[in-house]
Amino acid sequence: MTTGFSDSIRFMVGKAQNWVCAKCLKPIASYHHKLPNTIYNQKIFPLFLSSPFNCVGLCQECHDKYPHLFRISTQKAEIYEEWLQQLKRGEI
Repeated sequence: MTTGFSDSIRFMVGKAQNWVCAKCLKPIASYHHKLPNTIYNQKIFPLFLSSPFNCVGLCQECHDKYPHLFRISTQKAEIYEEWLQQLKRGEI
């Protein structure tokens, strides 16, 4: 399991955000997990954790000061994970 986002995920999220921080509109310096990338979460949400749905681009200042603003609940992560699992299985 990787600990960060792939280049393609960072590119997609950066492009979607016009290469600016989701909070202050400064240039993106890092990509932040909305749901923490812990060993526990890796077991429960293997597809969601490294997906663009769990990624937000932030400048370094906002990453350091405001990461909590972009957290999502495990209930939302469960919905995303189930959808990604169904997509992977070809059910949707």
